[in-house]
Amino acid sequence: MSRWYDVIGSRLVESIATEVEAVTSGVVLGATFTMPPGQRLCSRLEVFLPRVLTERSPKWKWESLDGFFIARATRTGPAGVELVGTCILMSDQTVTPFLVQLDATRADGTLTLEVPRLVLGEPGGGQLGISGPPCNSPAANRLFTGLLDRLADVQWSSRLSEAPRTTRHHLYTTPADFRYFCWRCFPDDSRLRPR
Repeated sequence: MSRWYDVIGSRLVESIATEVEAVTSGVVLGATFTMPPGQRLCSRLEVFLPRVLTERSPKWKWESLDGFFIARATRTGPAGVELVGTCILMSDQTVTPFLVQLDATRADGTLTLEVPRLVLGEPGGGQLGISGPPCNSPAANRLFTGLLDRLADVQWSSRLSEAPRTTRHHLYTTPADFRYFCWRCFPDDSRLRPR
């Protein structure tokens, strides 16, 4: 398993790793389980995964993700989970499929989060060429409900797996950084303008 994204110390990453540990606690290795859309891990992925994608490909710099809907969650390791489902592309409010594997490790008081596999989107429209049906549409629901049946046939557009590198990365950990992040996503909102 390649370690291409290694983040240590950030509150966001610690929160994600803690959530991965929590959702896999009591689940047998290899077993699948349900995860409701309101799960804290889903909301943390909305901020975390765009940063991972932007680091690997500049075309993601102006895209944000929202509304992670999990079709299948599988425990893959002691504190590892594979999530398959759909998420919303904020730029055009459409949905696209994703698959991500997260592995959390605690050793000697250090927290590490690895993302050994991240694939997202299939050929479609929009600025990234992966926009699917509009969110909250019947077509978006069909994409979600049929995803597991055709998972092996999805032609993933963004593949960020098997990258042979390890990176330490500072994420948005201060209120000022987060305010700047929000302002970049919503530049017309003067309340978020950096001071």
